[in-house]
Amino acid sequence: MIMSASQLKERVDSGWPFFGIGPQGDVLARYVPFGPVFIWRRNRMVPLPLQGSDLCWLLQAADEEAHALGENPERRV
Repeated sequence: MIMSASQLKERVDSGWPFFGIGPQGDVLARYVPFGPVFIWRRNRMVPLPLQGSDLCWLLQAADEEAHALGENPERRV
């Protein structure tokens, strides 16, 4: 399910399991209540280094800059 940035923020803050695709194409999921949020990278789900309100800030910054979480905007060609 494709989610807006505000929907993803609600899911991250809620602490409940979810699965969704962010506006920039990031696949995010939480599998257990109040567990870490994972992101799809290199054919596997890996936990994000930031969680909670820090992750919400990172999602907002990535949305404002229009790039995916794992993408380095300086390296775009």
